[in-house]
Amino acid sequence: MTHTSRFRCTVALVAPLLVAVPAWAQSGLDPVAFPERQVVIVSPTADDPRIDLARTALEFWNQTLYEVGVPVRLHEASLVVGVTGVRAIETYARFVAQRGGRIPKGSSGPVPPQELRDIGGDVVVLLSQQPLLPFAWPLVGSPDYFVVIRSPEPRRSGDLRVLRNIIAHELGHTLGLTHHRASFTLMCGPCSSIAAADETLEWLPLTELDRDRLRAIHAPQ
Repeated sequence: MTHTSRFRCTVALVAPLLVAVPAWAQSGLDPVAFPERQVVIVSPTADDPRIDLARTALEFWNQTLYEVGVPVRLHEASLVVGVTGVRAIETYARFVAQRGGRIPKGSSGPVPPQELRDIGGDVVVLLSQQPLLPFAWPLVGSPDYFVVIRSPEPRRSGDLRVLRNIIAHELGHTLGLTHHRASFTLMCGPCSSIAAADETLEWLPLTELDRDRLRAIHAPQ
């Protein structure tokens, strides 16, 4: 979230605008060569409004990563509509959503179906047809994160705006961010404040701790 203020100019000469130079630029890194996390969006239909929300969330994160000086980008590798074996993937999504806090993660967790493995990419974002609790679930191998976004609630005013922040929140987990207790922030947890704040904010803000964690996790080598 960017805040702007109006200033009255009282002098004839104005100093040049000073722009902070990201750490990767100071180090001479080529942004074209930045490592990209390949994101595959899985949708039930080609006209699902959440597709645009997911793409907007990817743009948000790439702009944010640039601003904090992190040489990593999220890239939409493909959009998969009507994937084969979607029923098995949806069943796995429901199992994790219902028991996510009570089952182990990683290699000790529930085995994902082969249909999910076959999609590939680093992050699979399932635009679920179920009203599930959204989550970002770490896996071992490819993909290394399974993100599930609940079905829209058409009768709920502004639900697509809420979903936009939810998608960004879950993608934040795939970048290494965790929950914190700061209300009205993107990585809040629990995140009931997303629905309350999103009517006036395009994006819920990150905290300085979030930004510092991104720099620490993805520091240029």
